[in-house]
Amino acid sequence: MKVNIKKFLGIHIAALAAIAVYLVLPIKCPIKYFLGFECPTCGMTRAMLALARGDFPAYLEFNPAALPFVLVVLFALHSKLFPIDKRIKNAIIITGTICVVIVYIFEIIFV
Repeated sequence: MKVNIKKFLGIHIAALAAIAVYLVLPIKCPIKYFLGFECPTCGMTRAMLALARGDFPAYLEFNPAALPFVLVVLFALHSKLFPIDKRIKNAIIITGTICVVIVYIFEIIFV
């Protein structure tokens, strides 16, 4: 199993830069700021913090798709660490993405 250090560092440095920009700028969600409605990832940080505290009702209120989203992103970024077939990896990523989209559509319609 060979991990490309340049790609690994590039992805993680970009993620850290995005987090730094998020913390510095007054705009927390560009989609909500410019378009007026929440994006699929709105509330995920608060949801994950609530889950870490063990507050499951708050987690569900903030964004129930947070945990599947985080797991899919981590799996996609580090998929080379898992010695499974590429079709299975893609199926996991697609299934997780579909779950996030379904929760987002449900929130738009019913909330």
